[in-house]
Amino acid sequence: MEKATGTYYYSGKSRIMTQDFAYEPGTGHIYEVIRVLNGVPLFLEDHLERMHESLALIGKASVKSTEEVRNLISLLIKANGTRNGNVKFVVGDSLPDGILLYMIPHSYPDEAMYENGIATATLKLERTNPNAKIVNTSYKEIVAEFIRDKGVYEALLVNREGCITEGSRSNVFFVASDTLLTPPLKDVLGGITRKRIIDLAKSSGIAFRETDISLDLISELQGAFMSGTSPKVLPISRIDKLEIPSASCSIIGRLMKLYDAEIEEYVKKNS
Repeated sequence: MEKATGTYYYSGKSRIMTQDFAYEPGTGHIYEVIRVLNGVPLFLEDHLERMHESLALIGKASVKSTEEVRNLISLLIKANGTRNGNVKFVVGDSLPDGILLYMIPHSYPDEAMYENGIATATLKLERTNPNAKIVNTSYKEIVAEFIRDKGVYEALLVNREGCITEGSRSNVFFVASDTLLTPPLKDVLGGITRKRIIDLAKSSGIAFRETDISLDLISELQGAFMSGTSPKVLPISRIDKLEIPSASCSIIGRLMKLYDAEIEEYVKKNS
């Protein structure tokens, strides 16, 4: 059973008390998690474009325009008296009103994690449809148990060819030979943060390449980081038992500053 925070959630256009919230993730439901900062839903247009693409992959039509969703999110955060947090937007035929919009528990990395990096472990696991953000309860349970057992912050998924594809809830980037590397888009969910990091790297003159990331490459890395809605750009200090010098990697430090500046500019523009 999903958990909603705050006092209210929205089912369609109906505002309902969270104490009456009862949502069991359904197979084939499409969702987006959108970070709200100072009352602004970050990169909302990108999130909805990805949702439309995910719906198209399973043969469904889009259900809301960007402005309709923006207005609903605005109503949601005002009703709950909060200006910061994560909003989950779910679309599915089996939902009473077709959509659900609600605040969810969130956990953001602390300053020490950004400064020193986080521990990860590799997990041999492939998502059946990596390009669509579809609810998959069994996948989440497998990953959650693995992360708990290993005592790490994130699991890095490894495919049958022995290549790292993505994090369980993030995209991943690596630095080797002064070049930024990330797995090909065909193998991963095209994250909103991933796309913006690639654009920032290209526009700022950082060498970049999409390529398969074999496990053999780990020992040659200058750095690595995960990216996503909540973590932003978060350095990785360990993969399995191998230490990664990400905290001292100048390319990662540069991208962290560039991405934070982009967030600040977006919030200012949309406030």
